[in-house]
Amino acid sequence: MKKYFFILLAIGCCYLPGCSKDTELGMAEGIDVNVKSKYVNLTKAQKELTSSANTFAFDLFNQIRSSREKDETILLSPFSASMALGMAATGAEGETERQMRTVLGFESASKEEIASYYSKMISGLAEADPYVDLKIANSIWIDKYFPVKEDYINSSEKSFNSEVENRDFSSPSALEDINKWVEKKTDGTIKELLDELNPDAMMVLANALAFEGKWRYSFAGTKKAPFNNVSGGKKRTDMMYATGELNYSSRDGWEMLCLPYGAGTFSMYIILPPAGNDFSSIKMDEDRWKTLYNTLSIYDVNVHIPAFITNDSHDLIGPLKALGMTEPFSNADFSGITDESIRIGKVDQKTFIEVNETGTKASAATAVTFMAYSTGVDPGEIVLESANFDADRPFFYIIHERSTDAILFIGQVTEL
Repeated sequence: MKKYFFILLAIGCCYLPGCSKDTELGMAEGIDVNVKSKYVNLTKAQKELTSSANTFAFDLFNQIRSSREKDETILLSPFSASMALGMAATGAEGETERQMRTVLGFESASKEEIASYYSKMISGLAEADPYVDLKIANSIWIDKYFPVKEDYINSSEKSFNSEVENRDFSSPSALEDINKWVEKKTDGTIKELLDELNPDAMMVLANALAFEGKWRYSFAGTKKAPFNNVSGGKKRTDMMYATGELNYSSRDGWEMLCLPYGAGTFSMYIILPPAGNDFSSIKMDEDRWKTLYNTLSIYDVNVHIPAFITNDSHDLIGPLKALGMTEPFSNADFSGITDESIRIGKVDQKTFIEVNETGTKASAATAVTFMAYSTGVDPGEIVLESANFDADRPFFYIIHERSTDAILFIGQVTEL
């Protein structure tokens, strides 16, 4: 059978009109096919920063897998972690700065270029798709007795759009205010990012990310079907189903399906490893992602995807140290922030995702706590091959923005 392949970055995830059969994907209600996404125009250097950030995303995800049971359900926002740590890195100097740059992937960029990159991502991603509500917020919480350099405050306000708050960290209300800010910025999905403020805490940098995207194409419905849990049992769950024209790839037993949101710039990618393998021993790395992403083409796909809800939390210091970022947590030099001796004492992240028939709601919040040392192309004629994509076993998934190539979330579902 004749098959045509297309460059994904040119045509997006899937821009074909929906079909009319009851079981087939159709344009979701309220989505206007004529409404286009708004590209975020990054410079060549900024695109290289995103590429490096994606390397960090997979490195951090796999470090977390290795530090926990690999068959656990996991959800990470490398984008949130990168932004919170990037905000800290702009105030680092010497070996501390070098290590943070290396792990985050920003070795070749100046502090001004890093700040400019994040500034463009914050504004650009929020406006990329009229059917996707993406909110990115940053804040700096400073103990009222702790001196922070005015240049750092001004730079953070300008580049990261950071809110700056002064509090008495010895008062319980300081912790309450930080957590309430996170809860508000994540639409109530993350209620208590921090469980305490250490007595040595001097400053907290917080990032909050809230994503709500409506599927571009509607599923035919849901039905109860078994999901094969990694533990070996089966769980009858709500399985979303439809048949339609979507971007799909199959390489070396791996399969990937692209499910676009709204105008098509944001998408969720469901990645199925080869059947019959031990899921905990399988590595989902950047090379695998690129191979599948770059070989996507349009198929007529019979889709079965489970609806699911996941909450997760991470102490990121261990994984970051394993990647080579050690100085910020010990012999740190943050003289761009303050003349006082401080180090990063905690890097906490909490995440949430809900995937159902209408779309996806996902959020993340990351807090970096500083402590004192004392403690579209026309595709033309298309002849399609068909494929079955049945996510009835453990799988990986990624939420990605096409014009910047940014990975917002990466996770795995192992138990339902």
